[in-house]
Amino acid sequence: MNRALLHIAALTLPLFGLGGMWLQADRLSRQGTEWDVPIQGYDPRDLLQGHYVQFQYDWPTGLPADGKRFDLTFEDLCLTGNAPVITKVQERTTEACPGFIRAGEAQQGRLYASRSEALRLQERLRDPQQQGVVRIRLRPDGHITPLRITFRPRPPEQRTAP
Repeated sequence: MNRALLHIAALTLPLFGLGGMWLQADRLSRQGTEWDVPIQGYDPRDLLQGHYVQFQYDWPTGLPADGKRFDLTFEDLCLTGNAPVITKVQERTTEACPGFIRAGEAQQGRLYASRSEALRLQERLRDPQQQGVVRIRLRPDGHITPLRITFRPRPPEQRTAP
């Protein structure tokens, strides 16, 4: 009898462990502040990616005070503004940053969509009159999770001829 209980415990313990890990990952994925980030679509020509809309973030960076551009792939970035509106993004220079993005996550992203929705979003991203905006969730550890893409009219000074 005791042997049977030990076998049952040995089989159920890993299930409880996996369940606990799943709950922790789910809780972590729901944490963070949501921000709206302008994006630009691009065509990576990789047919094996599935129904993903791939895009490049179009951060309102400006230039740092020293006039040097920073590399979005190698620097932690600091967001300034009141969520969800970003007023400026700059290189993170101190630990005191209300919203920071880990190095390497600030250049591009992708969002899963159904086939029909992906085609619709792709078409709208090509429209020079529309500005794509992705709503992201920024976790306290600096990880970005894209949530959804919306569109707004592009400011006249940024429009190009179709």
